[in-house]
Amino acid sequence: MSLRKAYAATLQWLRVRRGLSQAELQDQADQAHISRLEASRTSASVDLSADLAQALGITPLSFLTLVTAAHGGKTARSALDETFKELQLLGVLDEELPQEPQKLIPPQSAAAAEKLRSVQELKEAGFSQVEASRQLDLPRSTVGRLWRTGE
Repeated sequence: MSLRKAYAATLQWLRVRRGLSQAELQDQADQAHISRLEASRTSASVDLSADLAQALGITPLSFLTLVTAAHGGKTARSALDETFKELQLLGVLDEELPQEPQKLIPPQSAAAAEKLRSVQELKEAGFSQVEASRQLDLPRSTVGRLWRTGE
């Protein structure tokens, strides 16, 4: 079963189980969108999934656990047991997690900054551009450009 179909089946199953109509979820999305979700013709965002879970009276984690269980043809308990074991193996069960993404430096930018730092260190140590080029195994034009950047 595709994940989208498992999501659709779980959403519909929970909605019916709670005795709600698609129209009663209109605070989260219009009835036509709910219908498309339940027919697995569209996907939901993480935010919409959280809103739908709340409207269905459960947490987003419970909702996604049920979706995952349906997708794998498992019970919610077995899906949670597998998840628990997986998180335990990763060593993150008791770890505090970030609430926002970090601003990461792209590898190319980090490498460029390291080259600049290396060239500037050799310049300050009294090396010539030719010596720095040999020492760092960089083209002379690159060393020259980085040499002037620090001036």
